[in-house]
Amino acid sequence: MPTETLIKPLEVVTDGIFRPAPTTTNFDANLIAPFIASAEEGNTIRILGKDLYEAMIAAQNPNVSNYNPDAGALVQKFPTNEFYETLWTKYLLRYEGLICYATALPFIGLKTTSQGILINNTEYADNAGIQGVKFMQDTIQRHIDNLEPLINAYLCDNKADYPTFESSKFCAVPLNDTSASGSICVAVIVLG
Repeated sequence: MPTETLIKPLEVVTDGIFRPAPTTTNFDANLIAPFIASAEEGNTIRILGKDLYEAMIAAQNPNVSNYNPDAGALVQKFPTNEFYETLWTKYLLRYEGLICYATALPFIGLKTTSQGILINNTEYADNAGIQGVKFMQDTIQRHIDNLEPLINAYLCDNKADYPTFESSKFCAVPLNDTSASGSICVAVIVLG
């Protein structure tokens, strides 16, 4: 039985305004599919926490979501949970697409054969090679790094809407918050 993931391969490789990964519309989603679980285990679970991640998987629509009316019927990812749907469309769809693409990219650009590791090549285009793969990974990583604090801030600001989000683990406690211990926390800065 395949591992269930939050994003589906066709949600990574889609067209329209919600295209989360920089692929062409005829890109083969099967090239990304084997790397989705690894991408989510290394990234999504780390920022959402295991409980919220598993709750979102359990609540997701089993059908491939679609937010582009030109690509067929509109299908929400979380039709029964408006908070998950907002988090998904606002941040997670882009984040998930980027982490999956970045994880799969070396395996898309290079192939391991019995003759060794080979660079994919084509008759009608120039291959960007290892440097192109590295450039794309670095570029995508900057977008991932920019999204992570936004996702964290959004979840912390809206933690009441996400009861399985472990806010005590992921959100900073304000210095004047007395709810945790009954006393005000004081920050001490030592100069010297």
